[in-house]
Amino acid sequence: MFCPKCKAEYREGILKCADCDVELVPELSPDPEEIPEYVDWVKIYTFTDRYEADLAQGLLEANDVPAVVYADDCGSVDPALTWARGVRLMVKKEDIDRAKEILVDADYEF
Repeated sequence: MFCPKCKAEYREGILKCADCDVELVPELSPDPEEIPEYVDWVKIYTFTDRYEADLAQGLLEANDVPAVVYADDCGSVDPALTWARGVRLMVKKEDIDRAKEILVDADYEF
């Protein structure tokens, strides 16, 4: 027997969940699969090092603009890779104008 609310399993003969105070069911129904929200991330700026990119990301997020730093540098283990490919600052497509405005105010040039 299972609680449909907290999904706790009980022995046969128990009819109510001790925590939720709801009737138990013989088996749980499968949870509907949650479809993750697709985010269209767009590169807004390319940096030569992760430190600068992280600072810009923090500036954007402090102004309620979600941002992601994308770098192919093995998690900062091999920083030399950033010189070849750069560190990209990504924002949601709908936030491009606001992000550029914030970064220009902070003396970033586009």
